[in-house]
Amino acid sequence: MTKRREPLTFERALCTIGGAIGWDVCAAIVGRSERAVRAWSEPDIETEISILDAQRLDSAFMARGGDHAPFHRVYAARLGIEAAQPDETALIEMAASVAKESGEATAAFIAAARNPSAANRRAARKEGEEALAAITSGLARLDRPGEES
Repeated sequence: MTKRREPLTFERALCTIGGAIGWDVCAAIVGRSERAVRAWSEPDIETEISILDAQRLDSAFMARGGDHAPFHRVYAARLGIEAAQPDETALIEMAASVAKESGEATAAFIAAARNPSAANRRAARKEGEEALAAITSGLARLDRPGEES
């Protein structure tokens, strides 16, 4: 049975990289044993990857065709969640904002795919950033202090 790795965790980011480039390759990149690297991916083991090793693995993942930096994505998203100050806006309003911004981002990405002009790519980046901000705010709303997990 596969252990569950929660979204937006470093353990899940490491599993993404290890699954794509190989655990043996990850171990060689960071100069550790494969067992030690796999331990970093275990949520119930109190050992953690260093920021420098995470950066090395992100770089290796992208160099081997990955479309993003998994550790960076988690780190950036979690910083956004921590920094977000959820207000009394209802969760349904947050969901509506996520849907709206995601829809606008999707439309902008399609427009950029059809006509990859500088203006269309710029618009897609802008809309994508707005969608990411809406999602981050929504996640922060879900993780309000004092509410059950």
